[in-house]
Amino acid sequence: MYAHFVFRWPEGASAVHVSHGTIDGPSMPLWGDVKIAGRWSGVVLAGFGRTWVDGHLAKFSR
Repeated sequence: MYAHFVFRWPEGASAVHVSHGTIDGPSMPLWGDVKIAGRWSGVVLAGFGRTWVDGHLAKFSR
């Protein structure tokens, strides 16, 4: 199983939209309002994404 998550964070927003898929291709919305803290930047979003994915995939480990 491959996990491809797309995180969209509009500038000025306090929440991230999470979907399955790819940035340029089709995607399936999963969660629309996942709270994020920090100033809008690629670095903050990348850190958030790594932490979120680790936590999400841990739910499925044995």
